[in-house]
Amino acid sequence: MIIELFGPPGAGKTTLLRRVCHGMAERGVSVKTVNGYRLIEQASASQDVPETRHGIGRIGRKIATCGPILLATLPNNSVAARLLASLPLRSRTWSWRMKVDIALLCESWHIAQESEGCFIFEEGLIQALCAMLVFARNPSVDAIRDTLAFLPRPDILVQLDAPQETLRRRLVDRYAQQPFLEVLLFELGVERGLRQADLARQVGECLNREGWPLIQVNGDDPHNFEKVIAKVSAGHVKEIALARPDDVRPRFAGT
Repeated sequence: MIIELFGPPGAGKTTLLRRVCHGMAERGVSVKTVNGYRLIEQASASQDVPETRHGIGRIGRKIATCGPILLATLPNNSVAARLLASLPLRSRTWSWRMKVDIALLCESWHIAQESEGCFIFEEGLIQALCAMLVFARNPSVDAIRDTLAFLPRPDILVQLDAPQETLRRRLVDRYAQQPFLEVLLFELGVERGLRQADLARQVGECLNREGWPLIQVNGDDPHNFEKVIAKVSAGHVKEIALARPDDVRPRFAGT
């Protein structure tokens, strides 16, 4: 079972991720998580641990993984190559960064699809699409639709959003607590983050029209997270009930 979260920075993705992990742990279900700059990890069921962002560690992981990916040529028919080609970016630096992140995401998607269990992508392919739109030369609704046509669909897709002023306040507070180098290398900044919020809403409208398994959540009200936990739990139970030894799922042509 694959779940993707997406939404602007500050909308509550990390908070929801913790809530879902805790809720599933209470039901005896182990969850694995994926973030854009990390591969699959075993989730923590703790809701009380504050969010930590270790700049040196993130930079080290990025350096360790980006070299081989940047030098490699992605197969033309892979999801990673098609996504990168669908929205050429204005910034060469962000083009390099997105190549690394999307290649890692596609690798994790392939592993998750081939494996049993529950996998939650805190920042998955839809989130990557939203980030690319911020820097795209020609972002448009048509470009969004064309891209969604070949992206793999998760079992559940959760869109988080919050009022613009709430997002602004959270972003200002977040960046004030992070090391400057980490903000410079990994974050969009306040104005770009708010721009991504508008673009994510356009993506959400397209996803709704295309019939994706979308749940829209107001990240300003944590009580709304309970319906996501209930949906994930129900989906897990259904997956177990439908599982057969000869099940064949469509294969994901990632990287």
